[in-house]
Amino acid sequence: MINVRAIIKLYKGDTYRKTPFHNGYRPLFKFINDMNKSGKITLLNRDTFSPGDEGEVKITFIDNNYLGSDFGRGKKFTFGEGAHILGEGKVLEIIN
Repeated sequence: MINVRAIIKLYKGDTYRKTPFHNGYRPLFKFINDMNKSGKITLLNRDTFSPGDEGEVKITFIDNNYLGSDFGRGKKFTFGEGAHILGEGKVLEIIN
């Protein structure tokens, strides 16, 4: 398993997610163009993450497939559901 601490921003607006998410949310992450990677978000110091929020989270991936050869601190990514991008983020630390 790969665990990272990241800062994420959940977009706000009519075309984005309208409800908050909770621990265990599993969006698709995109580190490489046209390659999605499933991961699980664990919230840090909060119970919900609402549209428009920005904050630190832990993200758990089963393996390092589709994370890219340059995966590490500072790596930027987007996340969403299906083809809909709902937010963006940046890796702060790999915590394995």
